[in-house]
Amino acid sequence: MDESTLMVLLFAALIFFSFIFLAILFWFGWRLTQRVQVVSPYTGVPLRRMTEVSFFSAERIMLYLYELHQYDNRIFKLSKAAFCRETGRIFQDCVTIFDTIRIDWNFLQKRYPGNWTSWGSLSQETRDEIRKVHTSLDKFQTIESSPSPSPRAIEPSYCYTKPGPLYVDLDSKILLGWQVIPGTEFEVLIVQKPIK
Repeated sequence: MDESTLMVLLFAALIFFSFIFLAILFWFGWRLTQRVQVVSPYTGVPLRRMTEVSFFSAERIMLYLYELHQYDNRIFKLSKAAFCRETGRIFQDCVTIFDTIRIDWNFLQKRYPGNWTSWGSLSQETRDEIRKVHTSLDKFQTIESSPSPSPRAIEPSYCYTKPGPLYVDLDSKILLGWQVIPGTEFEVLIVQKPIK
């Protein structure tokens, strides 16, 4: 193979790989501009990024979590979170590195692992047992709760309650429920462990 043939092959390879690189770059650019509207698991309303909220609300959210001083309820990055316009519920860590929102009913497991059961599906005796091992349930929704055990099977009439649903892991008696941030329309998903 002479030198001119080698140069032609190298030039063809360079053009080929440049084409592949531009195609990948074009695909990523197209993907970033095509924002699919991801909806809230509760309401079916499109979620919005937490970067759109006012500084006042963002400050209140961070202050609320800071004052809890709990490892399981740490401050999170607002740039990685989204919220539901209808309920104000904030879903943590659901914005990907491509700035797209991804959420499904596994958000409960991602927030804190457990076999989550709706508070409304528990018998009064079980509720009393759980109340005995916790300091207070005042900030959680304990009045209007779905009678369906599965969080996914929540009825539309319970989707808009404020604060949102409370879930219980019956084995560990750990609570996972929505709490309203005072002075705002937002709610955060809080983990509460039994008293030791």
